[in-house]
Amino acid sequence: IFPPGFPQTIEALLMGMSWAFNRKAAGDARAIIQFHVSGVEAGAYYLQIANGKCESKEGLTPTPDLRIHTPDTVWMRIVHKELDGAQALQDGLYQVEGDWSLLLKMNEWFAQTP
Repeated sequence: IFPPGFPQTIEALLMGMSWAFNRKAAGDARAIIQFHVSGVEAGAYYLQIANGKCESKEGLTPTPDLRIHTPDTVWMRIVHKELDGAQALQDGLYQVEGDWSLLLKMNEWFAQTP
C-alpha cells in the first residue's frame, strides 16, 4: 500500500514492495524473487521472503527461486493495472525463469490497490 498511490519509478516500486507485503497471505513461504529490469530505469532488484517478512534489496542474488526479466515500462504498467500481467507474459513482453508458481502467488502476497 503506497499512499497516495503507487510509485512512479521502477526503483521506488520494487524497493517499496516490502510495504505492500501481506504476511498473512504468505504464511511461512520462503522465496527469493530476482528482477532484471531493462529500459531507461534499468537495474537489478530482489525480494527476499521468509518468516512472514519481505525485504526489498538492490542488486543480484546468486540463488533466486524466480527470475523476472522485464522492461521498466512493462512492469510499471502491470502494477498500475494498465496491462494484464498474464497476457503480457503470454505476449512475450516479459520473461520468467524458475518457479512459476511464485509469480502467481505474488498477486496474493502484495497489495493490488493503490
